[in-house]
Amino acid sequence: MEIMSAGDAPTPDSRPSDASLLDRIAALSDKAALAELDARHGMTLYAIAYTVLLDPGAADAAVAAALRDAWQRAAAFDPRTGSAGRWLADLTRRAARERRHVSKRRGRARVVRSVAPLPARRPPHRARAVARWLAIASALVMPTILLRCY
Repeated sequence: MEIMSAGDAPTPDSRPSDASLLDRIAALSDKAALAELDARHGMTLYAIAYTVLLDPGAADAAVAAALRDAWQRAAAFDPRTGSAGRWLADLTRRAARERRHVSKRRGRARVVRSVAPLPARRPPHRARAVARWLAIASALVMPTILLRCY
């Protein structure tokens, strides 16, 4: 087992900045840089997503979507407009809101499908009137048809 001395441990100053990690992702498609961003900000991003969604699985999926967006749009990050952590947080909020919107829309579709086939629904007023007229007409016509047949 190898024991690390105090001089072997990485110091906070020797770690690359978040902006340089995003530059590495944009220029080199560096998976290690994305993993480092996830290690630094993953718990915060999860907390943001969970606050919006209140579902652990959906929060994980939202963080994964945000990191995928960061991977694809790393070149769009501008360090002059804000920090990389804030940029990642914005991507996570957007992904969580999209997931919430889609799940609400799917929930409404399920409710509509479950309500639609109910047979106990009353027909509209016009349909009831037509049904009454058909009942009266059949009551008047049926005896004459039966008399002719027999």
